[in-house]
Amino acid sequence: MDSTNGDGKVVVEYSDRKDYFSGDMDKARGDLAHALGGAPRAEKIFLLSGQPSRPQIAQDFERAVLGLPEMAGRTLYLWGAVEIATQLVDHLILSDAVVRKLSPYLPDLERIREEEAASRLVPEPLASWLPRDEIDAAIADRLKQIPVLAIGGVGGLGKTATAQAFAHRHQDEYEVRIWLDGDEIRRVDDLQAVPLLRAGESRNIVGLMQTLRCLLVIDDAPANLDMMALERICGKGTHVLLTRRSTDAHTFNLPMLDRSQSWALLGLAPVKCPEAVFDTIWRTVKGHPLTLSLILAAVNERATWDEILEDCEAIGEMEAGGRRLTDVLLERLRPSLMRELSVFAWSGLPVCDEDFLSFAIKPLGIRKLKGNSLTAPDRNRAIRLHEVVHASLDGSWCTNERAVELEHLLDTYLVEASRGEGLNLWRNARVLLPKLEDMVAHGGTPPSFLFALLTTWDALETKPQLVGEPMEAVRQMAGRKPGPLEINMVIESIEQLFLYDKERHDPAAQQTLRDRLVAFDQMLQLPDLTPRETAELLHHKGKALKRLGDRAAATDLFEQVLAGPFPLHEARLQLVDLYKGQAEKEARATQLVDEMLGPGADTDGLTYSVLLGVIERLPSGSGQWRAALIDRHAASIERTIVSAANAGAQHAFDAFAALGRYISLERPEMFRAIFDGLPAVELERLQSDRERAARAEIFCEAARLSPASAAELREKARAHYLAIVKPMQFHHQRHAELLIDMGKPEDAETILREKTTLDTEWLERLMARCRLGQSDAVGALNWVDSALAKLTAERFRSEFLELRHDIRSALGEKDALNDLEAAIVASQKENERLRLQRKLDDLRVGSR
Repeated sequence: MDSTNGDGKVVVEYSDRKDYFSGDMDKARGDLAHALGGAPRAEKIFLLSGQPSRPQIAQDFERAVLGLPEMAGRTLYLWGAVEIATQLVDHLILSDAVVRKLSPYLPDLERIREEEAASRLVPEPLASWLPRDEIDAAIADRLKQIPVLAIGGVGGLGKTATAQAFAHRHQDEYEVRIWLDGDEIRRVDDLQAVPLLRAGESRNIVGLMQTLRCLLVIDDAPANLDMMALERICGKGTHVLLTRRSTDAHTFNLPMLDRSQSWALLGLAPVKCPEAVFDTIWRTVKGHPLTLSLILAAVNERATWDEILEDCEAIGEMEAGGRRLTDVLLERLRPSLMRELSVFAWSGLPVCDEDFLSFAIKPLGIRKLKGNSLTAPDRNRAIRLHEVVHASLDGSWCTNERAVELEHLLDTYLVEASRGEGLNLWRNARVLLPKLEDMVAHGGTPPSFLFALLTTWDALETKPQLVGEPMEAVRQMAGRKPGPLEINMVIESIEQLFLYDKERHDPAAQQTLRDRLVAFDQMLQLPDLTPRETAELLHHKGKALKRLGDRAAATDLFEQVLAGPFPLHEARLQLVDLYKGQAEKEARATQLVDEMLGPGADTDGLTYSVLLGVIERLPSGSGQWRAALIDRHAASIERTIVSAANAGAQHAFDAFAALGRYISLERPEMFRAIFDGLPAVELERLQSDRERAARAEIFCEAARLSPASAAELREKARAHYLAIVKPMQFHHQRHAELLIDMGKPEDAETILREKTTLDTEWLERLMARCRLGQSDAVGALNWVDSALAKLTAERFRSEFLELRHDIRSALGEKDALNDLEAAIVASQKENERLRLQRKLDDLRVGSR
């Protein structure tokens, strides 16, 4: 046999014949006969071919051979190249252990896994890491007794490196190894929401921990993380390692290096350390790994051991205070690392986005920072200095000339990033927000700095004193060619100031925007505009007109942009918003969505902001149009929301909140896949009402799909609604609906009467639900009848009619079923229509 398992119940035959799936499949018949003859106890027979299967021929073969007497009680698996690839992707890529074993033969498996899971892979130990066998054995022994272990101790002891080394040395004992940052996991429940991509799908980490042998490392974990709760979710063979500074009776306190280990670490230097010098080092720093690593780095950068001796003697014992040895050792590294560390001294921040840092100091510079033990592990795409190192930096590490150079590099980077998908610009601006605000406040900065702030701030984060008056910026451009992003800066200034005024309920917001409309016409007269700048000016003038209620003029401008030499996806998005729900424009709206979400979409200039904007608008279209587009682009929608949310884009949650109200009922599996892929964030860390409201909406919809955890999810949603600082009427409306779902109609009614105007069909429908929930069916009928009289959006009529049926049934009205029948006719949602039909059928059966 080609392959059999130990008891002979599974047998496999392989073939590379190119004509395997042709004719009567003679080769397959011969392989089957060989398998039956050579493994008489076989229960599962696999026939594997490297050629693509021909479905009709394969099916005919399977029907013929499964009817043979000798196949009774046996299962046949006939896999061609596609079926084999499917098994690999769907099942084997999930296991890091399997990928490691197969990657020498199938290198693409390793590439695919790394592309999908780079943010969760365990970072490999540095080449300079010295094995600490006694520590490794101690951790392994503790994990045999209890599956969760915290590694604690002061900064610089090497807690993170120890966890890395353990994960590396024991990789063959685990199928999946996962690395998470502590700020992602504030509570054990957060593990449910942290995304782990494998085989093209978002996987549930808790589910993996319970079904596969997993090693989960939570680096810099919160001190109050519930260890017992972590233990409860560990399946057989799964272990959890935490690193943290705090210690208690159950913590594995990481010791410093002993004398021989410290000697071995310094022995990696190109020049041997004299014993007398080592004695002084040992007396000064004992076995503190970070300090020893800095000493090693200094010697690698040509410091002499005599100089290290002088440093130690000048400092004296660590406990004596005074100038820190870290400061002195960094001085030794200044000649070789000043360029790299100047970026952090310039920004005043311990962290920098890897993309910009690579642009500023090149990948070699990043390798130098890591190679000299100056960085601490952080989330993907971020480089963080060890806090001890960052605390040692002062203004001398960045000269005035270097500061000017870095400002120029940042300007160049932001201009380039503005032409991409938008996330690089947003991510870097968010990281450097304090530095950008400080530079803009001092004046004289290039337009890209304010532009980055304007595209990063939420509306109420806007600082008008930094933005200035857009009309003055237009006057300063008169008669000359605008610089890079100068026009974009003015455009975003007009838009962001309007949103700021609107969020503060400034009654002059509309008029101020109308007064600034002339800025677009004045900028269109500037010399040497590029086609892109002209298109952006027309587009944003169209957006302003739309906000001012002139939809016809706005539509003309958006269509003009799409007909011009530089069509913008943003204009397509605005037209979808204008056309959705209009029967005569349905075909045009469909075309526009396909041009952005379809497989052949032109991705040039297609930003996450635009993609999320399209997704956010889809649920508000008519039934068939909405359903067809969501089904056609489901994979793109899911991928966009999850990736944008994990990159930190708040708009992703807004889009999902809007979409979730539809797909939680109509496409529940799609909802779950997106929900499971979202990052968890503590309520206390949310900075805006917009974020709180979006997450509240998402928790509300998730509760509909999870009966077992519905109560917990609804409590989370309520906490988010209560945390909104300046709630709007819609927030009160949704909060009231949540309270009804929680069985508290009286509390919901209090909110509706005290916090809302009760003058829309939606508010009146909720009042009907409140009265019904309090056994006042007569009052409920009055409210729902009034709501139905006001309803204009036909796609929601079915919901109102179903409620009217329930109220009339409670009143015992014999013809109440008429409302349910009408709801079925009015429904524009497939699953809703099926549910209503089942409800009607059950009621009819029950009445017989």
